[in-house]
Amino acid sequence: MDNDTVKKLLEDKRLKDKRDVFGTSLKNYRIALSRVLEETDADALKDKVRHIKEFSINNLNDLKKEMIRKMEKSGIRVHEASSSKEAREIVREIIGNESIVVKSKSNVMREIRLVEYLRSEGIEVVETDCGDFLVELCEEEDIHPVLPAAHIRLNEIVEKIRQKTGAKVEESAESILTFVRSYLRERITKARVGITGANVLTAGGAIVILENEGNISLVSRLPEKHVVVATIDKIVPTLEDAMTICKVQSIWGTGLHMPSYINVISSPSATADIGGVKLVGAQGPKEVHLVLVDNGRSKMINSEFREALYCINCGACLAACPVYGVLLNNYGGDAYHGGIGIVKTYCFEGLKEAFDRGVYLCTTCGACREMCPLRINIPEMVRKIREECVRNKFELTSNVEMIENTRKYGNPFGKVENLDALELDKMYCC
Repeated sequence: MDNDTVKKLLEDKRLKDKRDVFGTSLKNYRIALSRVLEETDADALKDKVRHIKEFSINNLNDLKKEMIRKMEKSGIRVHEASSSKEAREIVREIIGNESIVVKSKSNVMREIRLVEYLRSEGIEVVETDCGDFLVELCEEEDIHPVLPAAHIRLNEIVEKIRQKTGAKVEESAESILTFVRSYLRERITKARVGITGANVLTAGGAIVILENEGNISLVSRLPEKHVVVATIDKIVPTLEDAMTICKVQSIWGTGLHMPSYINVISSPSATADIGGVKLVGAQGPKEVHLVLVDNGRSKMINSEFREALYCINCGACLAACPVYGVLLNNYGGDAYHGGIGIVKTYCFEGLKEAFDRGVYLCTTCGACREMCPLRINIPEMVRKIREECVRNKFELTSNVEMIENTRKYGNPFGKVENLDALELDKMYCC
C-alpha cells in the first residue's frame, strides 16, 4: 500500500463515518473487557492458553492423526485439504445437487473464498450470523472478526431492509433483530446443508463451536448435512483445553466471561431408543463432514512465523492497534485484519499481497502484543516480512527517496540550502 493510497483513504468521508460509528462499539468492548478482567487472573489464563497452543503446534501431526482416527470411528467424515482450491472443491462435492446452503460466520471460509466460489457455481449461500448478514445486506465489508457490522448506522440498515425485502422495520436495534430472526429462521429450516467453522478441534474427536446468537446451533442441527470447515492449527489435545480456549476467546473477543452457547459435536445425531439398535439421523444431521484445511500452515510450523498459528481470532489486537483504528479493514488481509492479518496474508497468499495490504504501515509499537491473550509478537513478524520485502525490492517510494537523499545529501529531505529556513511538507520514518 503506497502513500497515495493511504492519503486517499484518510480523506475518504465514508471511512471517517465508519470510524465514528465503530468507535462507539469499540468503546463498549473496552469497557466490558476491563470489567471482566477485574474478576479474572489474566496472566495465569494467558500462560495457560499459551502453553496449550505451544504444545498443540509442537505435536500437531500426532494430535491430528489421533483426531482423525477418533472422528472417523464415531461417524464424522474427515476430508484433508492442502490448499484453498482443494478445500472449496471438497465442500462443493459434499453439497452435491443442493441449491441452497446456510452458513455461520467463519474466518477460514473468507480465507479460502468459499462463498464466492459456491455462488459462482449457482448455489444460494445464506449468511446466518446477524452481523455478516447485515454487512451483506448493506453491501458493505466486514471490519472486525467479532463485530463485522459495527460500523453501519441503524438508519442505513433499515433503509436497505425496506429496499431489498419490503419489510416494515423501525429504526431501532430491537426491530432490526426481530426482522433478522424471522427472515433467517425461515431460510434455515428450508436448507438441507449447513456449513460452519469451528473454534477448536480436539484429539479426542470433538468439534467445539462457541456462539452467542444461537444461529450456529440451528445451522449445525436442522439441515441433514453439517459441513465444518476448520484449519489444522485449531487442534488441541483435550476437551478441557478446548474449554480454556473458548473462555479466552469469549473474554478477549466480546468482554464476556463465557459465551451463551458452546456446541460440542462428536458424531452425527443418533438414537438407540428403537429396539436398542443405534440409528444415525435422529433430530440432527445424518452426516457430519470436517474439511480440514492446511493452506500453508504445515510450512509455518518450522518457520519464523509459527507464532501466528497460536492466534485464536479473538480480534483483541485490533482494539489496541493505532493503524487499524484509522484505516479499519483496509489495513491487513481480506479475511484477517490488522498486523496479524498482514502476517497471515504473507503466509497464505505471498509477499506482494502482504506489501499491498500495508506491511509498512505497522508502527511496531507493540500494543497488539500487550493486548493479545496469547502474547503473540506480531511486530517482530512484521519486521521479518519487511526484511523480505527489501530483499525482493518491494519498497515504498518514500523509503527509496529517503535512502537516496540520505546517501547523497546526508539527510532524508534532499538538498538543503538554508537549514534554518527549511519548511517540511513530509516526515519520514525508518
